[in-house]
Amino acid sequence: FGGVSAMTKDQILFVNGFSNKFSGWGGEDDDMFNRLKHHNMTVMRSMDDVSMYKMLKHKQSDPNPQRFKLIRTGMKRVKEDGVKNLQYKIMKKTEFPLYTYIKITF
Repeated sequence: FGGVSAMTKDQILFVNGFSNKFSGWGGEDDDMFNRLKHHNMTVMRSMDDVSMYKMLKHKQSDPNPQRFKLIRTGMKRVKEDGVKNLQYKIMKKTEFPLYTYIKITF
């Protein structure tokens, strides 16, 4: 399920978004896939001749050593671990023509 994904705001809210327990590299995409399956949602994959992307070069984060445990226990937390209960404070907000940069703290 990783890479590039597209979901509507309503779909994100329906599955309670991504888990807030993941940090570093790995597992958050698998956890989201499990949330979609848990809510009986279907993942559709586009054909290569319809949509493509190229990953930007970036430094990979260190692997999260807890990622496999978090994936295994994700459905126990799905209702209370996600976008609906995320606590944050906006530190800075800058609007640009094509996007808005928002810096937050937890």
